[in-house]
Amino acid sequence: MNNFYKKTKLVILLSLMFFFNINCTNKVKDAQTNFSTDNISVEERKPDFFTFYISLNYDNKEYSIKLVCEKDSNYTDISSITSNLSLPKEFYTILQENFGLATWLINTDYKSAYEMYKNLKFKRSDLVEYKKSKFKESSSKLLYVVDVDEDGYDDILLLDLQNSMWDNDVYVMFKGSKNGVLYKEKFFDKAAFYGWDKTEKYLITGVSDTRERKLIKNKIIQEKLFPIEKCTEYVVSGKSCW
Repeated sequence: MNNFYKKTKLVILLSLMFFFNINCTNKVKDAQTNFSTDNISVEERKPDFFTFYISLNYDNKEYSIKLVCEKDSNYTDISSITSNLSLPKEFYTILQENFGLATWLINTDYKSAYEMYKNLKFKRSDLVEYKKSKFKESSSKLLYVVDVDEDGYDDILLLDLQNSMWDNDVYVMFKGSKNGVLYKEKFFDKAAFYGWDKTEKYLITGVSDTRERKLIKNKIIQEKLFPIEKCTEYVVSGKSCW
């Protein structure tokens, strides 16, 4: 009889030990699970580089400009610019300088730059204008792709921020031809470009300060700007040219 009671007590003791062991193990697992999900905030890791594209329609064909951005400490570094349209080396030099000077093109803070282009799906189609913007209506677009000299080939006007100032947007001419796109260094000769006149035949250039705008209406002769009329706008008088 004593052996029977001893065996019964042993079974009960082992059962209680098994129950407490299982219960404690489950509580530890629950605590670990709650700790990992409730107490840790996991932030998406940004890659150390990303690529985005500027869409470009040139002579009725689709091209693009590819820019590779790398993380340099916390800053954005444009490490590479290429295109499937053959462009002069000066184009890439000026374009890279532009991206280093304007936060509306890309933020210097890498995290902000990445988030901006991620939201844009790593594509920019808003930087290029394909029509002749009239005087008083033109905007500071990065690129104009139009037949400037009306010779049947698209030309490219690239904003040059390095030489631009307030109300003085300087552009550089890259002329289209049967031999490809050519760099025309002296076309605007660092004068600001303000768009076309109402007829869209003449280009308005000049220089501006806080008091006045000295403007020139130009036509193109032998691939150069030739002035045909000059006009000055004064802030105090409210006079408007053309």
